[in-house]
Amino acid sequence: MSEKEPIWPDEMDAGERVRHVALTRTEPRNAGWIADEAAVSRDTAVKYLTRMVEQGDLEVVETRNGDAYKPDSVTQFLGEVRQLAEEHTLDELTRELNAIGNEIDAWKDDYEVESLAALRQTIGRDDLAGDERRERLNVIEEWAYNVEVREAIQLAISLKSSLTTLDADSLSGESSATLPQEG
Repeated sequence: MSEKEPIWPDEMDAGERVRHVALTRTEPRNAGWIADEAAVSRDTAVKYLTRMVEQGDLEVVETRNGDAYKPDSVTQFLGEVRQLAEEHTLDELTRELNAIGNEIDAWKDDYEVESLAALRQTIGRDDLAGDERRERLNVIEEWAYNVEVREAIQLAISLKSSLTTLDADSLSGESSATLPQEG
């Protein structure tokens, strides 16, 4: 059991606790660890973890200590895309894409590079002091994060546009993919 036992709300059942613990981890964890954190038996944790793997919410990772579980990266990414599409307007998403582009352009100018890969290569330069290397490493981390966010925003814009088109087609009675009706 962890040093600090979480206090679970009374209305949260065993499955919800296992789900919460498993989906909020950044490192793969084994069933025993998840069971301890969720305050359930190992067998109960395995039952729910197996369901979550089958549903595509978790991935099983082989470790030297056996199977471990981590959130499925594709499912998480698609969830983020959906959340962006639901919570923001097309204008907001477009403005954020522009801000990301401006920030990346500024880094290209500041470090006289054309890409993230090129900036990574500068870390090994002999003429850089330790603080300059650390600054570049921070920028590399931010740049990589911006690339991920940019991809999610681009997909959210596509999703939002597609849903708008589908909704307009359904409102006008048109359908882009009509299937024959059974009689």
